[in-house]
Amino acid sequence: MVMGKEPVYDGDRPVGYVTSAAYGYTVGKGIAYAWLPADLATTGRRLQIGYFDRRVEAVVAEEPLFDPTMTRLRG
Repeated sequence: MVMGKEPVYDGDRPVGYVTSAAYGYTVGKGIAYAWLPADLATTGRRLQIGYFDRRVEAVVAEEPLFDPTMTRLRG
């Protein structure tokens, strides 16, 4: 789980940074908000987040992020 201020990469090129992050309980995954150039902030775009000595895969998602049927909460 990233915390914030981590770099965001498009391949080997740094293109932005994480502004905040938390676990999304209703969607069952980590969520990171990041500053990105507008041309890279397209739904489905695959990027990586630098986390210490490794890269974490990330995908630009459309908001709102939620589980409308609440099936994740009910098990």
